[in-house]
Amino acid sequence: MKRFLVSLAAMAFLVGASALAQAPASNPGADAFATVIATASQSHWLQVSPADAMQEIDAIEPFILDVRNQSEWDASGHVAGATLIPVADLPNNLDKLPQDVNTPMLVYCGVGTRGLYGTLYLTLLGYTNVKNISGGFTAWAAADLPVAN
Repeated sequence: MKRFLVSLAAMAFLVGASALAQAPASNPGADAFATVIATASQSHWLQVSPADAMQEIDAIEPFILDVRNQSEWDASGHVAGATLIPVADLPNNLDKLPQDVNTPMLVYCGVGTRGLYGTLYLTLLGYTNVKNISGGFTAWAAADLPVAN
C-alpha cells in the first residue's frame, strides 16, 4: 500500500510538473497582442469594405497606407492619396506615418492578408483608428472605385 501511495504521489507530481512546464509565460508583448486580437475580433477584424472605405475617404480624408510592393503599385495603380510602404518595410519607415496615433488610417494590400498584418502592427504601435480594406486593392478595383496611376 505504501508503494502504491508513493507511486501515486510521484505520478501526480509528474503530471502537475508537466502541466506547469507547458503553460506559456505571460509577457508584455503577448499581452498586448492578446488585447489587439480581442479588439479586432469584436470589430469585424478591423475590416472595412471598399465602398465604406471610399465613404471614409470622402468624409474624413484618412491616411491611406498601401502595403504592397513597388511592382504591384506600378503594375495596377493605387488608391489616390495612398502612401506606399511595403508591409515588410513598415518598421523602418515609421517616420512616414502620422505622428498622431488617433489619425484615421486605411490600410490595403493586394487581397487583404498583408493589409491585416499591417493593421495589426500599427494597432500594436498604439494607433487607435486603423482599418484594413477587406479584399485589398483587388476588391477596390472590382468595385469600380477610382484608381490612380
